[in-house]
Amino acid sequence: MFFIGIFGIEQKQKEVSDRRNIICPACEAFGSYRLIKMYNYFHIFFIPIFKWNTRYFIKTSCCNKIFEIHSEIGKRIEGGESVEIKSSELESLGVAEQSNVCYHCGATIDPRYVYCPYCGKTLK
Repeated sequence: MFFIGIFGIEQKQKEVSDRRNIICPACEAFGSYRLIKMYNYFHIFFIPIFKWNTRYFIKTSCCNKIFEIHSEIGKRIEGGESVEIKSSELESLGVAEQSNVCYHCGATIDPRYVYCPYCGKTLK
């Protein structure tokens, strides 16, 4: 019983990149998108030991859609490469809803907030 809480498995979501001044691969409008990385990890004393099930998503600002992209493309964008994403490489997951979860730190917050009270980053 003493070891409960010392180790565990969690899921993390973080924004990796914010690309501006691009043509949206979905609606072909001029706008921007955010690259989001989601993965599971095992931790001991809240220190991540190893990760698995890494997936990459983009959220467009123009049409507010979320797409899953191939992990190779996500890794290249995360590495700083300028990669053109074609509409054939996207798997649509639907339209993003305005939620009460900070997409930077994952904390539950009031949807009227402009800044997250936990991490301090902007929510818009």
